[in-house]
This record gives sequence, structure tokens and C-alpha cells, in this order.
Amino acid sequence: MLQHRASLQMQLDRVQTRIGARLEEVLASENQLITQQQRQPQLQQAVMDIAIQIEQLEKKRVYLERVREKGQERRHFMERLQAHQRDYERQLGELEQKIQLLSIPDAICPLCDRSLDKHHWQRVVEKTQVEQKEIQEQFWVVREQMAVSEREIQVLRQEYREISQQLAPYDALREKRGQLVAQLAATDDVQNRLQQIAAEKQQLERVLQSGNYAPEQQEELRQLDWQLQQLKYNEQDHALARSEIERWRWAEIRQGQIKDAQKRQAQIAARTPEIKAQIDDLKTKIEHQQTNSECSKEIASLDRRIAEIGYDTEEHNALRIGLRQTQSWQVRYQQLSSAQQQYPQLQERSQDLTQALQSRAVERQVIAAQIETLTLKLAETPDPTAEIQSLEQQLQQRRRQLDDQLSQLGSLQQQFNQLETLQVQYEQQQQQLQSAKRQNRIYQELAQAFGKNGIQALMIENVLPQLEAETNHLLARLSANQLHVQFITQKAGRNGRSTKKAVKMIDTLDILIADARGTRPYETYSGGEAFRINFAIRLALARLLAQRSGAALQLLIIDEGFGTQDQEGCDRLIAAINAIAADFACILTVTHMPYFKEAFQARIEVSKTQNGSHLSLSS
Repeated sequence: MLQHRASLQMQLDRVQTRIGARLEEVLASENQLITQQQRQPQLQQAVMDIAIQIEQLEKKRVYLERVREKGQERRHFMERLQAHQRDYERQLGELEQKIQLLSIPDAICPLCDRSLDKHHWQRVVEKTQVEQKEIQEQFWVVREQMAVSEREIQVLRQEYREISQQLAPYDALREKRGQLVAQLAATDDVQNRLQQIAAEKQQLERVLQSGNYAPEQQEELRQLDWQLQQLKYNEQDHALARSEIERWRWAEIRQGQIKDAQKRQAQIAARTPEIKAQIDDLKTKIEHQQTNSECSKEIASLDRRIAEIGYDTEEHNALRIGLRQTQSWQVRYQQLSSAQQQYPQLQERSQDLTQALQSRAVERQVIAAQIETLTLKLAETPDPTAEIQSLEQQLQQRRRQLDDQLSQLGSLQQQFNQLETLQVQYEQQQQQLQSAKRQNRIYQELAQAFGKNGIQALMIENVLPQLEAETNHLLARLSANQLHVQFITQKAGRNGRSTKKAVKMIDTLDILIADARGTRPYETYSGGEAFRINFAIRLALARLLAQRSGAALQLLIIDEGFGTQDQEGCDRLIAAINAIAADFACILTVTHMPYFKEAFQARIEVSKTQNGSHLSLSS
């Protein structure tokens, strides 16, 4: 019972330990969540900062795109300027050639090939020179614009590179913002989790304080305590009894040990003579080894040799110490020998350095004299610094004026070029508009031609008479000339836009069916009559399609439909099929009517059984 009580107590301790460990985990999770909750403002601030940076970089991206567009515009403008430059060079070459032709005596007009008198020659030369001068001025204007555009392109390229470098961290910032947003989203559930953890922590603390855990074990432990009280168990009396038992048990153990010792003593006494004989034998062998063995003889020989040479250990150690001390003198001797060998070379090097020093001193004196001469000349020369500064200021001012004039000239020239470009674009768009109008008219005509009121309607109108004749021919066989079909493609309609009742023909496709009682709708005919009408139209349409495609219609399949016919209708249908049998290589009819199938000699009958369907051929 005590062991069971100890086991229950151990189980209760383990449960308490687990609850305590869980409480520690809950406290650690609570601290971690509190830390995350405290980090939430920092994360929000970090997200806002990165969003501001990304917004700034996006503005720079937009500006970068504008810089790129500006660079492309400048490059296109450069290409146009180069084209103008080539045109001006060609015109200048033509004018130069014209002036050379006019410089020949008795020159003729370069345009009309007529001889020129002095007055007209003078006018042509002046006009050509004026035109040459104007083109030359325009040529120089284009050159200046090209230079300005080239500088602008260089500036734009530099700015593009700088902005591209600034935009390098854009992707990394976007990725970091995504990570921070994910972390911030993860912290949104922190408050709910904190509430859950707080409730769990309070419950665990309440359980530990009240001890309200493992109720079954605690109840069993209380019953064991009550049973132990009923037994009136005294642990001290029990301990005294156990000690008395242990004392007598020790005496039994000692008695057993004494008996074992007596047995071993008897065994040793029996082996004593044998052991003494072995000891005497070993002593004899030792004495023999010390006097007559090879090792003893060799030791004696070595002792005699040491005595003959007179070896002294202390003297040997002193000689070793002296040898180690003299080794440093040997190293110094080697160094001295090496220095004696290098002495002549060092002597020559010293002499060379002395001569070089003397020559450098002479050169120094000459240079000092030159410096004094130049200093005197410089003192006699007036100071041009003020004049240089004035000229530089004038030069900068002229450059600024030139840049302003070139900028204005380039701006005006660009506006003029834009006007010319717009004029060309306007003319091109006018031509495109005229071409588009012509194409629109063509497409409208084509749409009308290929629409439902065009070629299709024409083809239907052309083919409907043939289809109608073929249908009526077949229908006459099937109905004993009682039914007639007519296809109507147009009918009268009213125009709702006009106030008057204007009649207008509209396209349609109506099938009019007439019998002996007149024309009436398709829905009023019986099933057998409708089947014969459908059969005639379909067969006529199949024949017509076969004729137009150039292929022969060899096979005709009629699947059911005979159940709607009366006796007379079946006879007429069989007669019609036999009448058109010569037009087909094979006519296949499918029916369940015994009367109808008896009308044909060649039959394929299908019978169903429990083992499947069976075919039988009869002819």
C-alpha cells in the first residue's frame, strides 16, 4: 500500500510538473506576443518609410521615362539635322559647280542653256552667290544646332545614368515592403492570441493554487491514507524489526564467509609443498642466469672495457658544455669571412655614390643660377593677371550671349521644323483619309456583296427553282400528284418610318404547301403528309448538293418515320422508293413495321436474346 501510495504521489507530481511546464510555455508565448505587439508600431513606421521611399523612386522612374523620351526626341531631331546638313552640302556643291560654270568666258545660263550678256551674267552670279550665302548660313545654323543637341544628349545620358543608379534599390525595397506587410498582417492576430493565452494562464494558475487536478489519483490517494490509518501502522516499530532482521542476516553472511575461508585454507595447505618446490627451482635458475648466462658475460666484458679507457661521466658532460659555448664563435667566424669577401664590392659602391653626389651638387648649383635668372626676369615682367581676368570675363560673357542666341535660334528652328513636320503629317493624313474613304467604299460594297442580301441571296435564288422542281417531282410520286411545294424568297412588308403606308419587298424564305383543298400552313398537315414533304425536300436537297459538288449520290438511308403513314401512304412510299432505286447504288431503310419490311426482298433482321443481339440476312 505504501508503494502504491508512492506511485500515486509520483503520478500527481508528474501532472503538477506538466501543468507547471505548460504554464511556463504560456508565459513565454505571452512575452513573445507582447514583444511582437510592441514591435507593431515600429513595423507600421517602417512600412510607411519604405512606402515613401518607393513613392519617391516611382516619381524618379516617371522622370526617368521622361528623360528617355526627351533623349529619343533629341536623337530624332539630330537625325533630321543630319539630313538637312546633307541636303545643304549637296546644294552648296551644286551652287559651287554653277559658279564655276559661270566663271568660264562666254558662259551660258545653267538653267535655260542660253547665252548671257554682261548684265544678265552679273544678275545670275549675284543671285547664285546670295543663294549660296543663305544656304551657307543655314548650314552653319544646323551645325550649331547639332552641337547644342549633342551637348543636351550628353547631359541627358548622364542624368539617365544617375537616376538609374538611384533606382537600383527599387526592387529590393518592394520585396522588403512585402515582407514587412506580411509581418504586420501576422501581428494583427496578436491581441486575440494574447486574450486566449491570458485565459489559459489564469486557469493553469487557479488549478495549481487549488490543486484541482488528477481527481481520480487524489481520491485513490485519500482512500489509501484512510486505509493506512485503519491499519495503525507504526513506521518506527517496522524499522526496528527490519534492523534486527538485517543484523541476524549479517551474522548468517559472516558464518558463510568463515566456512568458505576454511575450505580455501585446506586447499592452500594441500598445495604448500608443491609451491615450495617451484620456489626452489626458480631460485636455482636465477643464480645460474647471474653467473653463466650470455647477458652476464657481456655485462662483465663491457665493465672491463670502460675500466680500460678510463671513462669519466663528469668530464664528458663538461666537454659537451664547452662545445656548445664555442659554437657562437664559429658563427661569428663565418660572418667575418663573408664580410671580407663583400668588402671590395662595397668599396666600389661607395666610390660611385661619392662621384654621383659631386655631380648632383654641380647640377644643383647650375639650377640655382637658372632660378635666380628666371626670378629676375619675372620681377622685370609686368603682371598680366588683371588683363587675363578681364579677357576671361569678356570671353565668358560672349559665350553666354552665344549660348543664348544659339538656344533661341535652336528653339525657333525647332518650332519651324515642327510646323514643317505637322504640315507633312497633315498632308499624309489627308492622303490616308482619302485612301481610307476609298477602302471604306470598297469594303462596304464587298460587305454588301458577301452579306445575306448579296451573293448568298443570288445563289439561293438561282438554286431554288431547281430545288423546287426536284422536290415537286419526288412529291408527286409520293402523293399521287396531290401535294405541291413552292419556295418564296421575297414578300411585301411595310416601312414603319414613313407616315404613309409604303410597301417594301423584304427577303425571306417561306415554304408554301398546296394540296387539293388549297394552300395552307405546314402545321395543319398530318404526320404522314409532313413526313412525305420532309422526305421529298431532303432527298431533293441531297441530290442538288451532290450535283453541285460533282459527286454521285450512291447511298440513301431512311431511318424510321413510317409509323406515321397509313396503308395507302406506305404503298406510295414503297412505290416512290422503288421508283428512285435506279438512282442509288444502295437504299437502306430502318423500320419496326412488319408490313413495311415485307415489301423488300433483301433484309437484315436484328433479334435480341439474353446472350445479345443476332443478325440474320435474308434475300
